Amino acid sequence: MLPESLPSETTRPERRGVLEAFYGRPWSWSERHAMLDFMQQTGFNAYLYAPKNDPIHRNRWQEPYTPTEWAAFGQLAAHARAGGTEFIFGLSAVGFGYSNPAHLALMQAKLRAAKAQGIRSFALLLDDLPSRFESSEDAAAFPDLARAQGWLTNELLNDIEAGGELYFCPTENHGSGNSAYLRALGSVLDLRVPVLWTGREVCSPTISAADLRDVTAALRRAPVIWDNFPVNDLDMQMDLHIAPLTGRTPELLAATGGYFAAAGALAAASQVALRTTAAYLHDPHGYDPAEAFRASAQASTSTPQEAAALIFLADLARRTPLIGTAEVLHHALWPAIDAFWAARGGPPTLAGPELSGRPPPQPVTPDEAPLRSLAQDIERHAETLALLSDPALRANLAPWAAKLAGWGRVLKYALGALDHPHDARAREYVLAELPGVRENFHWVAGDTFDTFARRCVWAAEAQAATPQERA
Repeated sequence: MLPESLPSETTRPERRGVLEAFYGRPWSWSERHAMLDFMQQTGFNAYLYAPKNDPIHRNRWQEPYTPTEWAAFGQLAAHARAGGTEFIFGLSAVGFGYSNPAHLALMQAKLRAAKAQGIRSFALLLDDLPSRFESSEDAAAFPDLARAQGWLTNELLNDIEAGGELYFCPTENHGSGNSAYLRALGSVLDLRVPVLWTGREVCSPTISAADLRDVTAALRRAPVIWDNFPVNDLDMQMDLHIAPLTGRTPELLAATGGYFAAAGALAAASQVALRTTAAYLHDPHGYDPAEAFRASAQASTSTPQEAAALIFLADLARRTPLIGTAEVLHHALWPAIDAFWAARGGPPTLAGPELSGRPPPQPVTPDEAPLRSLAQDIERHAETLALLSDPALRANLAPWAAKLAGWGRVLKYALGALDHPHDARAREYVLAELPGVRENFHWVAGDTFDTFARRCVWAAEAQAATPQERA
């Protein structure tokens, strides 16, 4: 039970959504239906369809969907409705002419076509668009972009029937929240329209109630959080983003009009992190990221061995915008690596400095055994991930599982080179394997294993050298 001084469970936002709004290959219809099932099991109650690479949604929004596509939307909306989930159909407007009546008519026609499929809620998404008018006609017709966007949203709101909602994502959707654009938008936008906001950054490492004070005042309503995690599109697509949600304060939810989590193109992998978001939304004051992730790993897999492998991979593939760059190499293998070199009197000095960004070395007991055992663990975990029971999760994780398997081979070869220092071929195996593993750009532990392997080669070279060469 929560202390009386803390908000009760009414803190939990009424709107708890998942966004399909990333750049890259949109989900398949089967993935969307699977996501709805997942959401209904975990407490999410709103699904927003807005994939950036659906051209009819965004770049070519003036074109109609085919009857086949509309039927598929109708089936998805019916599935959502049957499970008590709000299906939100996204509308975008690249190159929209605010002074062009034909553009408004086309937008309204698309909205009516969606309504014919049983869709009641919509979102007008004007993110990632120019921050100024693109035509002189629009500039002459409206005092500024914010008031033009507010006018368009209010016009569309007239077509929303009872029981539905119209969400709005402004062009300026992150920052301090105190801008002329946002104040103008708040002055004209109908108060019934929920506004989406990503925080101080596009991908915000932290979001607190204090971060929302200015934007709430400017918009004259509490924003709906668009949390860009675990999305991993664009320059993040080599990052797995299955780690737990962090950096969201317990008090945040009481200051919002709702909370939507942006999933990535890897729908099944996104669910691993989304389970932790669901845990945060369910009990923000009791939320423990590590415990939530352990529970997510167990719920996402079929056996304890699979859960352990997933947790192991998540630790090594930890690079996310929520932790920034300072801690991406702070994985759990360093004590074993440091103990290994301590047992050998330290790493070879000729191999160069410590890997930049690793955590500061801590006192360890010199011992080679922990790292040698980890080498076997890596091989076992990689094989487990390659054979996961869930075919969708197995396919999503495959590139990172392959990278982990590659580093496992590098580690095995590197230890073999040290164990057989007079076998030059053992050192050649290490150096020949490294380029092939590095060719897979999916991020797993950065240069941890590369640096260790090269140090092993240096140490083996030193052991193999004649006394004259050492001198």
